[in-house]
Amino acid sequence: MITLLPTPIGNLYDVSLRMLDALARSEIVLCEDTRITKKLISLLSKNPIIVQNFSQIFEEKKFFPFHSHNQEEFLENVEKDFFQQNVVFLSDAGMPCVNDPGALLVRYAQENQIPYDVLPGSNACILAYCLSGVIDDGFIFGGFLPHKQQTRRKVLESFFNYCANVEKKLSLIFYESPHRILESLLDICVVDEECEVFAVKEMSKLNQKYFKGSAREVARILPNQNIQGEWVLVLNPIKPPQGVLNLSDITSLSLPPKIKAKLIAKITNEDTKKIYQDMVREGKE
Repeated sequence: MITLLPTPIGNLYDVSLRMLDALARSEIVLCEDTRITKKLISLLSKNPIIVQNFSQIFEEKKFFPFHSHNQEEFLENVEKDFFQQNVVFLSDAGMPCVNDPGALLVRYAQENQIPYDVLPGSNACILAYCLSGVIDDGFIFGGFLPHKQQTRRKVLESFFNYCANVEKKLSLIFYESPHRILESLLDICVVDEECEVFAVKEMSKLNQKYFKGSAREVARILPNQNIQGEWVLVLNPIKPPQGVLNLSDITSLSLPPKIKAKLIAKITNEDTKKIYQDMVREGKE
């Protein structure tokens, strides 16, 4: 069996009893980074709550690296008998498969009829969303923003435009590194300086800190702060990007229904024919 295990994103007390049990019972340990996993096991063994001599359980276990650079090659070359053992996988921090390796392992298990499970646990995206206090209809998780400014702004414009053209109020959540957090905030200001921003770093750790306000306000405050640590941004767009048509703009135009339907379909990715038929039906009513 294959079991994907969550690991704490900061505070070791966030480790679960199920995770510890699965880890202790494992025969093979796949790790995003074997050094980090072994360090985690060592730290857990020193915790008075954890069973004594926890690290000794792992002296006979086999550790293998399994990360974004070698996962395809690993699965292509491994014998299927390998997974007749009790195999676990740990990413460096948080939930496997969420901006971390793991999804390819799940797909491999599905395609080869190998029993598998994923245990619940710490996740930076969900934790930041709950910490933000936003009241909305849900959120879109965009992972890490692109490194290059031009691409990053296009991505932000695309997400902001989508949020402006759906009936639900949606938040946007992105991960960002300390090296680019200030640049990304400035790009958010370019797209929508009134956007509501909740920026949090080092969640569950001693240096956890958050900032809330408009994009303009947070971008002005952060340069004077210690920005070291991994960041999560929870965004609530206030207005669509400048120069971009939204649904209300299109519906108010004096255009033939077929043209309107094509424009709306371009924005919403819905079927043009269905949109046109709905428009005609509403017009008759």
